[in-house]
Amino acid sequence: MSRLNQLTAILLAAFLILPPAPLAGKTRKGDKLRNEARNEELKGNFDHALELAEQAMTTDPSDPSYVLEVRRVRFEAGAAHVKAGQKLRSDGKLDEALAEFQKALGIDPSSDISEQEIRRTKEMIDRNKNGGKPSASNISPEEMKTLTPSELARKEQQQRIDSLLPVPELHPMNNMDPLKMQNQKPRVLFETVCKLAGVNVLFDPEYTQQQTITQVSVDLNSTSLEQDLDQLSVVTKSFWKPLSSNTIFVTVDNPTKRREYAEQVVKVFYLSNVTGPQEMQEILTVLRTVVDVQKVFNYTAQNALIVRAEADTMALVEKLISDLDKPRGECIIDVMVMEVSSSYMRTLSTGGIGATGLNTSAVFAPRPGITTPGIQSSSSSSTSTTGTTTTTGSTTTGGTTTGTTTGTTGSSSVTTVPFSALGHISSADYSLTSLPGAQFEAILNDSSTRVLQSPQIRATDNVKASIKIGEKVPTASGSFQPGVAGVGVSPLVNTQFTYLDVGVNVDILPRIHENGDVSAHMELDVSQVDNYQNLGGISEPVIGQNKATADVTLKDGVVNLIGGIIQDTNSKAITGIPGLANLPILGRLFNSENIQKNKTELVIAIIPHVVRIPYFTSSNLKGVAAGNSTQIKVNYAPQAPGAPVAPQSTGLVTTPASTGPPATAPPMSAMPMPPPVTAPPAPAGPPAPGGPARISFLPPNGVDTQLSQQVTVSLYAENVSDLVSAAAHLQFDPRIVRITNIVAGDLPQKNGAQLQPAKNILNDTGTADASVSRGPNSGGVSGSGNLLSITLQAVGRGTTSIAVSGVALTASTGQPIASNTPPVLVVNVR
Repeated sequence: MSRLNQLTAILLAAFLILPPAPLAGKTRKGDKLRNEARNEELKGNFDHALELAEQAMTTDPSDPSYVLEVRRVRFEAGAAHVKAGQKLRSDGKLDEALAEFQKALGIDPSSDISEQEIRRTKEMIDRNKNGGKPSASNISPEEMKTLTPSELARKEQQQRIDSLLPVPELHPMNNMDPLKMQNQKPRVLFETVCKLAGVNVLFDPEYTQQQTITQVSVDLNSTSLEQDLDQLSVVTKSFWKPLSSNTIFVTVDNPTKRREYAEQVVKVFYLSNVTGPQEMQEILTVLRTVVDVQKVFNYTAQNALIVRAEADTMALVEKLISDLDKPRGECIIDVMVMEVSSSYMRTLSTGGIGATGLNTSAVFAPRPGITTPGIQSSSSSSTSTTGTTTTTGSTTTGGTTTGTTTGTTGSSSVTTVPFSALGHISSADYSLTSLPGAQFEAILNDSSTRVLQSPQIRATDNVKASIKIGEKVPTASGSFQPGVAGVGVSPLVNTQFTYLDVGVNVDILPRIHENGDVSAHMELDVSQVDNYQNLGGISEPVIGQNKATADVTLKDGVVNLIGGIIQDTNSKAITGIPGLANLPILGRLFNSENIQKNKTELVIAIIPHVVRIPYFTSSNLKGVAAGNSTQIKVNYAPQAPGAPVAPQSTGLVTTPASTGPPATAPPMSAMPMPPPVTAPPAPAGPPAPGGPARISFLPPNGVDTQLSQQVTVSLYAENVSDLVSAAAHLQFDPRIVRITNIVAGDLPQKNGAQLQPAKNILNDTGTADASVSRGPNSGGVSGSGNLLSITLQAVGRGTTSIAVSGVALTASTGQPIASNTPPVLVVNVR
């Protein structure tokens, strides 16, 4: 039986030593696929990573690790396609962007941003197809079959909302020429001006009866119809408003008529930079006080304002909100607390003499033959004996040695000596106590401590920011007396405690100026628990504190000292035997010397780094004409010749008349739209066949971007014949922009494979060289298109230009192709 038990134990031990059994084949395959998916994810290949993760999940669909991997990678893959689509859309490639958004939605159907971007991109495509105006197509029969009744109702409601029109915009058919009219009635003046502009005019039935001015002379040399109508309104005391793009209505200008006929506008303003209810309330106060808007309400959930006001008042509200709703400045504050402390202590002493001096007592201890035997008196009824010393000596009397003396130390007894024995007292009856020893002591202690604390905090302009690094230490702040007298209660039961923040505590309220300076109110507290002290039965902490409070103005990136202390303490103490301790050399044997030096240096410095400064444009700083004290009236500047009419929610927009088409020109809506931004600039005249190639930048009007953003521009070529290679030398200001990449354009790659240009980008010196060639067997290309696409990165604020100092175009015959020097590209970084 024992052998059977031993055999069983051996088998169990062998099973424990053996490695675990391998997992099922599909699980090992799934782990391998999941690891490969993670590697592809780290490389940025999210589509391949999703494919591998889905294959891993098929091996074991019940494994939560595989399911979580698929869900996580699906989200990242969808987000990657959304970012790619947004970049393509910013480059003007709407169809490719729409395809990327649709891929993102197919990968991650739960992505709301994909649906939003698809809807937004489709609207942009429809707007471009309709000449810049959004489409208002009805629901198709095929789509109606797929909609539920509730979805159909919501679709129709959304179409009704989209079909709501803003304030009518006046589009005159003809441009205004200088006009002079003498002694005419107000009605005739309006009719004449509108007839010349191709605009219909309607009058209030009460206009003729209430008009008091009968005849007026005017000389109109305005540049737009609105200015002519405004001048007529002033001299005739009339009020006009557009009813449609080619019709106006005229009535008497008085408060009653304005309330009846002034156009009311309702608009929702979504504020993107408001961070609290106080800021929202301040904007409401501005609107109600400055522009006298009474019908305004704030919707806190969306940081939105709903405003209803007249058209001109609404235009002024738009400007005020645009000026006030701006991102606040931000800064990062580096706080440096540097403390250096050193302690030096030296002790030299001779034990027994140097440390305490000479302290010796002479004790009278008479021999037994001198004292009166059996006669001793005590000064106290009770004698406390702390120690007993027994001394045994010997005397010789007739050859016999006997004698024993016993003394008691530490008692208050009195020894009695008779007068007859006084002559026998000698030095043998006295003794010395506490004689100094011969020990020498030398101690040296030299220590130093360096402390560097450097917390960092990011703060928003005019918003208090705090950072607390450390711990909370309890300390007693109050107590109360128990109700029952004489009852013992623990001090911890009736004591109230307060927790103190001990460590690094920083409170800062910054104010960032437009020039990059930072004004701040700072409270810096660097503290630690030095020791504990017992107060009333409670161990209270003793906190060492270094605190600084300051209001300062600092420059960006500059180290500023705001506080500090240098403390130097020296002490020296000598203890020893008077006289002997002062001897030149031998005095070291009779004294004790203690020297101590303590030095502490503490410096508190801060370094501000401005992340964002308040940015105010010229539009924010300029004043705007707002009418008189009783009526708000705004005016619009004329647009540039040939510029498209920008849709406005309020006000009147027209095209200038001085340089426009003749009086017989068709309506503005029938005129051809100008070319889009991505089109090449319009040439001064048709180029002659076989003439020099024309090189220019796209967009031709320059680039306006923001800091840290990327933008792509193109070097465009026109009238190119038999091109096989192109090279360009670029010059730019590396303090404002940098070139991150240069790729081949569509013209060199026409009817051929993908080309990779040879490039040498030197961002430190602000130069770049790029060249692209089609190859010996590809032949030349002719026509127009992009030579190179250049990706710029904005690294600094300001306005700069990118110039092409040299362009070299080569034909298939090896001969150079004549070309112009392209104009510079202006880049404005905000």
